Amino acid sequence: MELDDISDCGSLEDGELDEELLSATMEALQTGKLTPLLKTELKCRIQKKCFDEGKDLTLDDEPKMVQNKPPLLPFEIERLERRKEQNRRAAKKFRQKRRQASGELKKIVVELEEKNRQLKEEIKRLLTETDMIRAVLSSQLCSPEPETLPPSGSSLHPREFTLH
Repeated sequence: MELDDISDCGSLEDGELDEELLSATMEALQTGKLTPLLKTELKCRIQKKCFDEGKDLTLDDEPKMVQNKPPLLPFEIERLERRKEQNRRAAKKFRQKRRQASGELKKIVVELEEKNRQLKEEIKRLLTETDMIRAVLSSQLCSPEPETLPPSGSSLHPREFTLH
């Protein structure tokens, strides 16, 4: 920002501008950031532009207070309380449903994990049984005994043999 721009700052008086610049400079030095100086420069440029265009724009440092709403009437308070209570009940009901659904899902997970474990055991058992049958078949085919041979012309099939 040039010195001429600062001196032409719209509605700021010289003393007020110097105080603002000094304050912004001190803040910039303390924080190590240029943001306060840039804000002051931007504010000054906006005011100068408005002043040059003949508009009266003064930027207040303090925001305006929002006017409070008028106090609620008794029936409005009642209605508000009813809605709050209804919302509390709905939230409580939702939380209960969510807990219940979560519990049901956990129960299903436990059941499915148990079923999975049982099925894996069944697979192991069946694989072991299959290996035993293959071993029996292999040993019988290698050393044929007359009573265990199938009738001539039929093929050997694992399902035809049962283990006792």
